[in-house]
Amino acid sequence: MPTYCIVIVKTKKEAKQTLKEIEKFLKENLELELNKKTQIFKNKQGVNFCGYKINEYRMKLRDKGKRKLKKKVKSLTEKIKNKQLTSKEAKRYLAGHMGYIKYANVNNLLEKLFYIEE
Repeated sequence: MPTYCIVIVKTKKEAKQTLKEIEKFLKENLELELNKKTQIFKNKQGVNFCGYKINEYRMKLRDKGKRKLKKKVKSLTEKIKNKQLTSKEAKRYLAGHMGYIKYANVNNLLEKLFYIEE
């Protein structure tokens, strides 16, 4: 099974040196090699990883993940209004999603998703 990781460093020089050290460690200690997908990205560009967009300053949900979550919340809200689902059941379903997104910078998203009309 493949293993993935992200290493964030301050300079391109440091990134190249760190990559060399990782390659050396993998080869000498584990008899492994990095695959062809291994890349160095500029910090401003960020990197997509496990459903997040990560850079030096923040970790946000990817747009695709936000769209899917918004769609699901809307669907659950409709089911609650139509008495097809209780709010307790909807909350149970969303608990896993909330656990996943709690690590990202999503304050504005949460306010938009869970706005309650009076």
